[in-house]
Amino acid sequence: MAEIRFENIVKKFGEKTVLDNINLNIEDGSFTVMIGPSGCGKTTLLRIIAGIGPQTSGKVYLDGVDISRMLPAKRNVAMVFQNYAIYPTMTVRENIEFGLKNNKVPKDERTRLVEEISEIVGIHELLERKPATLSGGQRQRIALARAMVKKPKVFLMDEPLSNLDAKLRVSMRTELIELHKKLKTTFVYVTHDQTEAMSMATKIILMNGGVIQQEASPRVIYQDPNNLFTAQFIGSPQMNVLKFAASDVSYGFRPEKVSLTSDATQSFYCRKGTIVTKEMLGSETIYQVRYDNNSVMVKSLDDSFESDTEVYVNVNEENIQLFDASGVRIRADHQDFAGWMQKL
Repeated sequence: MAEIRFENIVKKFGEKTVLDNINLNIEDGSFTVMIGPSGCGKTTLLRIIAGIGPQTSGKVYLDGVDISRMLPAKRNVAMVFQNYAIYPTMTVRENIEFGLKNNKVPKDERTRLVEEISEIVGIHELLERKPATLSGGQRQRIALARAMVKKPKVFLMDEPLSNLDAKLRVSMRTELIELHKKLKTTFVYVTHDQTEAMSMATKIILMNGGVIQQEASPRVIYQDPNNLFTAQFIGSPQMNVLKFAASDVSYGFRPEKVSLTSDATQSFYCRKGTIVTKEMLGSETIYQVRYDNNSVMVKSLDDSFESDTEVYVNVNEENIQLFDASGVRIRADHQDFAGWMQKL
């Protein structure tokens, strides 16, 4: 078991509150991804789990045991950093077994663990080489192997792929997903990259301003956002959000839920506009369409429309979401929902 529970966690740096009363459960065996803009508190929360940046108040539990004031070395967690933190003067083998030596693990056991883990992460043939001779992806695997030999209950990862090029990030994402399935332990992963979050997570925790905005599966957080921040942070291009006339209430729809036509349709939402820009991205095309002093993005498989031409923007009723003046979602069971939808 490796369940993590946060109870009323507050973290302050001086007078600034960076985590504000966090209550959260991270399930055993989950691949939980914490995401949000810079300064939202996600890395601070990760460091609290590791014990390298203790909370100001509140408690942290690992499998029901209060580890709030426990020394980092006693917590049975392993952390993989953005910069790998690899010792350049040591071989790959020496880097991996460094922590084991410090913990007085016998040589035979160290050798067995290094051999076993290096095979799993695919660096067995590199054990006698120095880090300077290796690629970014190979160095990242060393950092993973060094964490794995500790046999921790929890893996903590702080933007571990951010220093890799785009192609390598894609392959390493796949490897981390497969590694999680193989180890069947708890992963807590911090990133600012929503593609990483959506493709890897079993649960996403979206944060902003030290507060959890929503925690849910990638599917739910994308299709059923609780608020405007979540709706616009997740998705690329971000959700189109427009205001009702003379009101702070707004409505939104995702770019891929729009269909463009040359003629008016009987769609629930149909507006005549003009294509301002066209961006072809291979299998998809991104259009910017302007109408009624608004500008919306459209993601389409149809690349036949050209800039400066008139088109109709069409959206089905079920693909429109409403938000109140504070950004909270107005759902179908709300007393004002039908009235606002009629105004469209």
